[in-house]
Amino acid sequence: MLRVFLLISICLVPAHAQEIYKVVNKDGSITYTDKPVPEAQPVELGPDNRITVPPPKPTLPPVQTSTEKKAPDPVIEVIAPQPEATVRNNSGNMTIAANVTHADKQGKYQLFINNQLIMEQSKPLFYVNGINRGAHTFYIAHTDNKGKTLASSSPQTFYLHQASRLINN
Repeated sequence: MLRVFLLISICLVPAHAQEIYKVVNKDGSITYTDKPVPEAQPVELGPDNRITVPPPKPTLPPVQTSTEKKAPDPVIEVIAPQPEATVRNNSGNMTIAANVTHADKQGKYQLFINNQLIMEQSKPLFYVNGINRGAHTFYIAHTDNKGKTLASSSPQTFYLHQASRLINN
C-alpha cells in the first residue's frame, strides 16, 4: 500500500522547469548549464516545438473476400484409344474411354466423332458400333444439366482398320 501511495505522489508532483544559462568560455566555445555561474546569461526558450498530430482518419472496414474456394475446372483426358492408334475391328465396334477430374457429377458426357454428336450419357465410357474404316477425329465434352460445356478433351485421331469391306456384307 505504501508503494502505491509513493507512486501516486511522485506522479502528482508537477515537473519544475529550471532556468538554463549560457556561458561563453575564454576560447570562444559555448557551454550551457543549469547552474548560475559568474558571467552566465539566462537563455529564454521560445515556444516548444511540439507538433500536434491530427487524429487518425477512420479506417475503412476490410473488403470481405469470399471464403468459398472456386472449384477447379474439370479436365478430360482420353484413356483409350491412344492418339493416332489403329483399331482393328471388322464389325466397326470400339470403346472410347476418358478419365475426368473435378467433374460435375450431375452433368453429361458427349462423344463427338468427326464433329457429329454420336452419343450422350452420364459416364465417360462409350461403346460405339458401326464405325466405317478410315481415319476419324473425336473428342469428349462434359456439359452441365443446362447444356453448357464445362470441359472438353483435345481432339484425337484414330484409324479403324477392317480386313475387308466384303466381310460385313
